[in-house]
Amino acid sequence: MTSSTTEAESYLRLGQTRGILPDQSPTIQPLGRATTENFALDSYQNLLFSIARFREYTGHFPVKITVVGYDFKRPRFEELHRSALRWPKNKFNYIGVDPEHADEDSSLKAIGGEVLLFVIF
Repeated sequence: MTSSTTEAESYLRLGQTRGILPDQSPTIQPLGRATTENFALDSYQNLLFSIARFREYTGHFPVKITVVGYDFKRPRFEELHRSALRWPKNKFNYIGVDPEHADEDSSLKAIGGEVLLFVIF
């Protein structure tokens, strides 16, 4: 089964359902606190397009960026993506988390794939 809902939209809906984010209904809150970016195809575009979406939504660029993701992806974001965007180190924060549900074998495969990708660049 396929869905026309993007990953970003599903996370927004989850946040609303769990009471973490307010309802985004235009009649209740025309300019809600949260928005989505639905066009990125990889992690670099996710960061770049999110900055552009922030600018589009607020009228200014963010002062600071915080990315939350798997800890093994930290070097990719801090050293490659942040650097490519020329974003200052002191205004970029990466919060690394480890998946609780992953078994050791799948975690090692994911980390190995990330190391291989990082070495290529």
